[in-house]
Amino acid sequence: MKDILSARNLKKQFVNGEVVVEALHSVDFSVKEGEFVVILGPSGSGKSTALNIIGGIEDITSGELFYDNIAIHELGKSGLTAYRRKHVGFIFQFYNLMPNLSALENVQLALELSPESPMSAEELIRAVGLEDRAGNFPAQMSGGQQQRVAIARALCKNPDLLLCDEPTGALDTKTGADVIDLLQNFNRQYGKTVIAVTHNEKIARVADKVICFRDGNIEDIRINEHPLSASEVDW
Repeated sequence: MKDILSARNLKKQFVNGEVVVEALHSVDFSVKEGEFVVILGPSGSGKSTALNIIGGIEDITSGELFYDNIAIHELGKSGLTAYRRKHVGFIFQFYNLMPNLSALENVQLALELSPESPMSAEELIRAVGLEDRAGNFPAQMSGGQQQRVAIARALCKNPDLLLCDEPTGALDTKTGADVIDLLQNFNRQYGKTVIAVTHNEKIARVADKVICFRDGNIEDIRINEHPLSASEVDW
């Protein structure tokens, strides 16, 4: 597999008046096409900042970031918008569903953002096991069901890169394990590159690659030659 994402000497500073916070200290990493990658680290380690930069949400203070042949560090605001729209799907910890839309309508909303080659909203609702909840509003669903809708919505635009920010952080252990199983299955079935940020070491066991962050630095990068399936992990 080829490298689809490559960061070189990536640095991010946040400036608040005279206070400068070094969120990332010249980090280097790469992600291969179709990999399931976990960015692991405690709160404040820089992992979410790295994910936001990969997703084109945060700008880069210095360094280089390439997605395939796109130099993300050289993109302006409109270029980053186009990059996010065409290539990136997001799954957040707190779902961000539209409360006045049904589960199916929330997924269909993604079609407006990706007219090129979307996946079927109805098919994805079935794939996440919510065909009997398609007409329900978010308030009528559990947290796990809402997260499944969020996953289907992110995949509906058919992104090349699926970014997950603490996708199990608001869920109980069993439901969180089900969500990881779902993400892993989508990664394998559709060949999507998945990058998940988490502080949960157990989730790292299902990844092809684990990038460990601490204090804005990459502490370790390890390859799982034989990643576990979600069902094999002792949650």
